[in-house]
Amino acid sequence: MGAKVSKAKRPKRRWIGITVPRTIQSRDTLQSTLQVSELAAFKIRLYDFHRADSDTARSSRNHCQIDDDVGVAVICVLLRDYDMVRAYFTSNTDSGFRSVSSSGKIRLVRERMGLPKPPRT
Repeated sequence: MGAKVSKAKRPKRRWIGITVPRTIQSRDTLQSTLQVSELAAFKIRLYDFHRADSDTARSSRNHCQIDDDVGVAVICVLLRDYDMVRAYFTSNTDSGFRSVSSSGKIRLVRERMGLPKPPRT
């Protein structure tokens, strides 16, 4: 077994906080929706997902001053894909997806969106 790869040599990532259309009610539905969209070419990992009717999503919408009845999610993309993924969320606002926040640290995205840190399992 080889030595552990140093942090500097690991792939760089960016986390993006997005709004999700009300019609998406589960993590699986969101993942499959992203897979059939223009974003299918990119490696996207879903970290947090809160349906539109959840208390957490309501709290986050209030925190971010979002009037629409939408869910919220946090996704992770590789740094090399970040500009293209962010451009997709900026240009396709009619699809219900919209970028709210992004950062190199998931903690900052969660704080900006008013999302709690999920419990460790």
